[in-house]
Amino acid sequence: MMNSNHLNAVGNSKIDFKDVINTYTAYWKWFVLCVVVALFLAYINIRYATPRYAVQTQVQILDEKSSGSELDLFRDLEVFGGAKTKVEDEIQLINSRSNWIEVVKELGLNTRILVQGNIIESELYSNPPIKVNFIAPDSIINRAKLNFFLTISSSTTFGFTEEEDKPVKIYAFGKNIPTPIGDIVITPNVGSFENYKDKKLRVSVQPIADAAQAYRASVLISTTDEYSNIVNIRLEDPIKEKAENMLNALVDIYNKNAIEDKQIIADRTSSFIEERIANIAGRLSSVDQSAEDFKTEKGVTDIASETSINMNVGVANQQELANARNQLNMAASMQQIVEQQGGYEVLPTNIGLSDPTIASTTDRYNQLVLERKRLLKSSNEKTRLL
Repeated sequence: MMNSNHLNAVGNSKIDFKDVINTYTAYWKWFVLCVVVALFLAYINIRYATPRYAVQTQVQILDEKSSGSELDLFRDLEVFGGAKTKVEDEIQLINSRSNWIEVVKELGLNTRILVQGNIIESELYSNPPIKVNFIAPDSIINRAKLNFFLTISSSTTFGFTEEEDKPVKIYAFGKNIPTPIGDIVITPNVGSFENYKDKKLRVSVQPIADAAQAYRASVLISTTDEYSNIVNIRLEDPIKEKAENMLNALVDIYNKNAIEDKQIIADRTSSFIEERIANIAGRLSSVDQSAEDFKTEKGVTDIASETSINMNVGVANQQELANARNQLNMAASMQQIVEQQGGYEVLPTNIGLSDPTIASTTDRYNQLVLERKRLLKSSNEKTRLL
């Protein structure tokens, strides 16, 4: 009896696949609807999604070792991570706010012209149908934020409105148009003007600092390897040509600023060395005159005897003492420069000071001073007062 009941239980537990399939096929309409909706959403995404192009370039960071530093060998072996720190510092300089402000100014990226479609709008970068000319000073335009809409109605006139849903006013090309940021002048671009008749355009003007920060946040800068001095710069943008122009401008501006920085430091170092040479020359003249007066007074004329005596009396000690005095004099001169300069000026480098801490501190100070100067070029008076 027990075995028979057990077999009946097993037989009753078999799955009826036909019943399971019938359960789901009863809702076949919903399955078909889901597939149709998914295909429709995929089409919409492919049709209206804005593609983004990734553009990449590489920059080699040249490693310039400071003279007079005994730690160069250890830096080469990465004992103190000197080379890695140098590359990281240069990455910060490449992607600095001041560099991107210069890029935006050079390419005019704070003003965008977009053509509106049924669902999305697209930026016209390489060959827009119009040119926007500002009459207000650059100091105002660089901080301005404005949107306005245009409709090209003919070869001589266009509709203008500051709000999308408001009635347009008709203006002629080349005439002054009053706006909250000053008068502007719209001129047609003959090369692509005819393709955009009766289409609505939106012109977006934003502060240069905001545009620079947006592009700065979208760029990715990294090294190819942990110990490599090759830096990869990668930028994504819907317009390939625009991304290429931005990266090219960024590298050019970085190189230009690096050359200017080195020139400023070189000029400062040259002036320091010339002052030191003039000082030493004056002291040597004074010493020679004192020696000549002493010889004349004491009647010392045997040059060979003088040479023999000088070579036998602590030549090594005299040389070390002279080196120590030279280091002390250079350090005192550096201190005098720091105390006497009225503002933030670069300090001379590679002047022969043996202390590596002074050399590294001076280099870092000069980097900060030069970065401060670049930031002040792009700041307004209110920012400078702060």
